Amino acid sequence: MKDQGAGRAFYLSYWHPSTCTEIGRPVAGVDEVVTLADQAAELYLAEGGDRLAGMALSHGADVPENSLNLFVGPARWAIAHYADFSQTVTRDPHRADRTWQTVQLDEPLEIPSNCFIDRALAIATVSLWMAEDVLLEAAGFSDDLFNP
Repeated sequence: MKDQGAGRAFYLSYWHPSTCTEIGRPVAGVDEVVTLADQAAELYLAEGGDRLAGMALSHGADVPENSLNLFVGPARWAIAHYADFSQTVTRDPHRADRTWQTVQLDEPLEIPSNCFIDRALAIATVSLWMAEDVLLEAAGFSDDLFNP
């Protein structure tokens, strides 16, 4: 995969599953994001809990505006975008289940399962956002996070 976002500054953080200590570092492109997301998911799986890794991707360590939260499942991810005091989240229109997934950011958060989209589509969405600050329309962003 071409590493979109290369040459631009981004910061990715997540929280250790047992200590809730923030782990963060600069990233240059989507390939680094995917590698760190896979590492975080493995760490959460090894802990044996029922939570998924939640990650914050922004334009800098202290820049919460125009940022993404990534909720990393084994085969599906959910993405929340924050900008100008608004929030949108991915939706899979083909999933009607009304279950919830617990993800860990600085605190646990319940996310509807139908917010999780195919991993490849999620990665393409992150790549486009990193390259152009644009959300991928195919990811089905909605402004209704908590209504499954």
